[in-house]
Amino acid sequence: MERGKVKKKGKGKELEKEKIREKGKEKEKKEVEKGKIKDKEKEKGKEKGKEEKSKSKEEEKRKEGETEKEKEQFKGEEKDNSVMANPLLEPPEKNNHILVLGLDGAGKTSVLHSLALNRVQHSKAPTQGFNAVRINTEDSQMEFLEIGGSEPFRAYWEMYVSKGTLLIFVVDSADHNRLPEAKKHLHQLTETNPIIPLVVFANKQDLKAAYHITDIHEALALSEVGNDRKMFLFGTQVTENGSEIPSIMQDAKDLIAHLAADVQ
Repeated sequence: MERGKVKKKGKGKELEKEKIREKGKEKEKKEVEKGKIKDKEKEKGKEKGKEEKSKSKEEEKRKEGETEKEKEQFKGEEKDNSVMANPLLEPPEKNNHILVLGLDGAGKTSVLHSLALNRVQHSKAPTQGFNAVRINTEDSQMEFLEIGGSEPFRAYWEMYVSKGTLLIFVVDSADHNRLPEAKKHLHQLTETNPIIPLVVFANKQDLKAAYHITDIHEALALSEVGNDRKMFLFGTQVTENGSEIPSIMQDAKDLIAHLAADVQ
């Protein structure tokens, strides 16, 4: 009897050991599975990192391509017989510039850039300071100076018009309420320099509310600016961005070049 009990006890211990071994194997399996999952996650992370790097490189290449296109476009603009200068925050030294003046919002920058590039180029914001532009034609080189039309910059208008070779005055033909203000400033400028040739751009003629050039002539009292002065009035507009400038603007450009050559 005692031996039978010992055998049973021995078997019981073996069963316990077997159970412990089974539990150990299961634990090992779970650890292996966990390790595999971690490895998969690492692989996914690596793949994701590669994809992000690849996307980043593609984005960099795309941006580089756009930059190159912009450079080529700028070079093309320079080849178009025109050199555009950056806006100047400080007033340049007084010189014999062709002045481009007018109230803020009249479209001075758009007109000037369109003349320089021979295609319509809208400005994004009003000039805050001074904008120097050089336009090269077949026979000459013209230096333009646009001065901002907002109140703080108007004090410079008379300072520069006294030394200017030609005055281009731009008005918004559709802004009826501000035409008396434009008239006042224009007459002050012509009194400051009684002999400077004057070219008036009645701009934004494409708008429904725009006054006809005969109405602009009357609203600005252009008949009073002096009979001995060379004075010209053009109805202008800059519509579709990137299109060729209208023939009337090309005519104005040719006239400006002719007047500038006579003064020099």
